[in-house]
Amino acid sequence: MEKILDNRKNGKVGETLKEYITYGSKLSFISSCFTIYAFEELKAELKKAESLRFLFIEPTFIKDNI
Repeated sequence: MEKILDNRKNGKVGETLKEYITYGSKLSFISSCFTIYAFEELKAELKKAESLRFLFIEPTFIKDNI
């Protein structure tokens, strides 16, 4: 499955992952945030994955304080 989710009109990330992750899944994510709460909510499903790649990108909504 290749899909862009945004927790709004294009689907909720957590609900979609719970639906699609199966034993042996190979997952790739690109996101500007991932909380410990999200991990806790998805922990059982993420443990089923064979591999998981997560690329953190800079959030565009946070201003630099430099």
